[in-house]
Amino acid sequence: MKEKFENQIEQIATIIKHLEEGKIDVDSLLELDEILEVLSNKIKSTKLGNPLHEQSQSLASIRHEAILIFDLSYKVYKYTGSFDHLLFPGKAEALHLSDILRVDNPAYLSGAVEKLIKTHDNQEFETSIRSAQGIPLDAKISLELLSDKEGKELILAGLSFTNTTLGDIHSYQQIVIENLPDIDVYLFDTEYRYVLAGGREKERMGLSNSYFAGKTLFEAFDERVHKRLFPFYRKALNGEMADGELRINDQVYYIWANPVRNFYGEVVGGTAISQNVTKDKEVEMRLKRAKDDAQRADQAKSVFLARMSHEIRTPLNAIIGFSEQLGKSKLSDQQENFVGLISESSDYLLSLVNEILILFKLGMGKVHIDKFPFSLDHTLNVLYNSFIIKANAKQIKLSVQVDPDIPDSLVGDPFRLRQVLINLLSNALKYTNEGNIELRCVVEENEKKNYLLRFDVKDTGIGIDKSLMNTIFDEFTQLDTPIETKGKGAGLGLTICKQLVELMDGRIEVKSEPGKGSLFSVYLPFRKASKKQKVAKESHYSLNENLLKGKKILFADDDEYNLLLAKTILENWGVEFQLGTNGEEALSMLQQNKYDIVLLDIHMPIMEGIEVVQNVRKDKENPNHDVKMLAVTANVLKSDIRTYMDSGFDDHVLKPFMEDELYNKICNVLHLARNREGVKQTDKKVKPKLENQDAFDTKNLWATANGDVEFYQKMIRTFIQNTKLVAQNIEQALNEKNWEELGEKAHRAIPSFQYFGLQNTVEKLTNIEDMALRNKQFNGLPKATENLLKEIETILVQADEALSKEK
Repeated sequence: MKEKFENQIEQIATIIKHLEEGKIDVDSLLELDEILEVLSNKIKSTKLGNPLHEQSQSLASIRHEAILIFDLSYKVYKYTGSFDHLLFPGKAEALHLSDILRVDNPAYLSGAVEKLIKTHDNQEFETSIRSAQGIPLDAKISLELLSDKEGKELILAGLSFTNTTLGDIHSYQQIVIENLPDIDVYLFDTEYRYVLAGGREKERMGLSNSYFAGKTLFEAFDERVHKRLFPFYRKALNGEMADGELRINDQVYYIWANPVRNFYGEVVGGTAISQNVTKDKEVEMRLKRAKDDAQRADQAKSVFLARMSHEIRTPLNAIIGFSEQLGKSKLSDQQENFVGLISESSDYLLSLVNEILILFKLGMGKVHIDKFPFSLDHTLNVLYNSFIIKANAKQIKLSVQVDPDIPDSLVGDPFRLRQVLINLLSNALKYTNEGNIELRCVVEENEKKNYLLRFDVKDTGIGIDKSLMNTIFDEFTQLDTPIETKGKGAGLGLTICKQLVELMDGRIEVKSEPGKGSLFSVYLPFRKASKKQKVAKESHYSLNENLLKGKKILFADDDEYNLLLAKTILENWGVEFQLGTNGEEALSMLQQNKYDIVLLDIHMPIMEGIEVVQNVRKDKENPNHDVKMLAVTANVLKSDIRTYMDSGFDDHVLKPFMEDELYNKICNVLHLARNREGVKQTDKKVKPKLENQDAFDTKNLWATANGDVEFYQKMIRTFIQNTKLVAQNIEQALNEKNWEELGEKAHRAIPSFQYFGLQNTVEKLTNIEDMALRNKQFNGLPKATENLLKEIETILVQADEALSKEK
């Protein structure tokens, strides 16, 4: 370091000698200027190190940086020196010492003043004071007693900064300005002439700060550069702020130019700050590329998962469908067990696919919440029917309770509500081995037509440990469960619940105690449906009604297994049908034949289902121009379903589907009438089955009980108790002529009678439901209800006999 410094001194001496000899040239002068600038920076920088501190005591003893005079009440009479620069500017009114001199320890200062007055001995002490910017400065304060002309005692205080002088601060400012990395600062006058230049970025172009002194913009830079800078400088001298990007060579700079004004507001110059943002731009470009790549990846993932969902759900349709058909045939006990295992595994796989797909959609923000009128009772009834058999199989009591103050017709998204409750009930059933599961729905808040409902799912299962309470809503989180429940689920259910609930502007809470069970509470807002908002209620049809017999159906699908399944199902129904293997073939059939209903797979070769339905709808000469058409699809995205409906389909069927689901969908789309007379017109071969179904049939219950006599008896007793209550409620509604209540009670009673094969009773209940809620045929309700009540009396006797017989 010392050797380098000596070399620079020698260079300076040589240049000066040449200058004296008249041999100096411009390059040598520039070289001298640069060397002097480097040495100046080094000399200033050394003040930041120890040498400055070592000299501070001697410097402080030579002079004061600031002097002020105040009286014994601390009123300041005069001050000069550093106060104008570091402390506080003058004020018009009288100042107190504390207004301009902020000492960290005021008590120490007042103590020194008192000692000075008492002893008349000069005082000196070290302390720390605060600058106008709040920066602490170490200082030595000297106090001396004075007297004015009138003999009044005054005090003179002298300040010396022990580590920093005004000269030091000025040097530090220069060091900062001259050494700004990646930034250049300029001060220029109205002639575009540089007054000051700082920063190190200009060194990239081989320029120094001293080079700019006295030069104009046009002299300092070559034409290519100053033409790019000129608009910014000109705008600043016009009194405006200018900023923007420009490129010099391979570097990108961001420029800020501002006017400099004098006391009268006149523009006397301008400042320009130039920052190298090349690295930032590179980062920005990388981020943009990463964003584009991420969007392409998301799109690819979306397409991939949609295809995978389709590819998985399509064969599952065949597996589940054929398992159902196989289960209806004569099988040995072992075969029935195998079919049950296939069905259970298929259901689990389907559930897993659905969970992954919905979670993926949530992550991409593609899940939208709909708001339309729906029946809460119907939604909860469907849930109850979906879980009661599984609950019975585990000998767990499942109950659903609804606050009577909740209107049945609400505006919201029943599909998402069902998803949330299905996940919560599935978890409750999964982690509960004995006891009960309750689904309660109560009014939490009610303001005019706005309702905040609380849905509680309470179980008596294994509960949740406190250490897991903060993570149960995370993805792929599962509880430490017994062996028989492990592996049954991907741990996505609660994650999906939480995200769906939040999308519906609700919240979810959990309370749990290990070994005693859990309580999940979901709070969701709904609005009461107006009278104009009709709630679409689907009718429940039974396969035994044989309402589709004689109908002509076209079913088109390119999957041979699904076609075979469709053939098997349609043959069971006794319908006329044709099968198409691609869209083009289906369109040809539709042009030649008239059908009662058409089922088209969406993804088919040559021509897809959407193209087929669009061709038919726009061709008024086509015999099936107005025929009902169903989209058969494995796509579960709502956006896709909407596209199908907009293209001309009347409804859709999701793969995989069960036989009764497909049957009900077709019957509802065709709006088929349901009555007992229609059933009696069935073939003689089928009639004996209908007669048998009038009797109390415990076949399903025995299959569920799996040999457990106690469970079997308990379920029959529960049926008897509930049926008596149903009869009382129906009779009460009849006596009060509350036809809507009568229809609702009939609707809710259907599943339990269906379970015991009481098809004639189910038909009576459905007929009453239609008359009361849909057809408004109130005159026929009393007689129909009386017949129903008589039949229920007979059923109760049969149930008692079944119970006594087993005992």
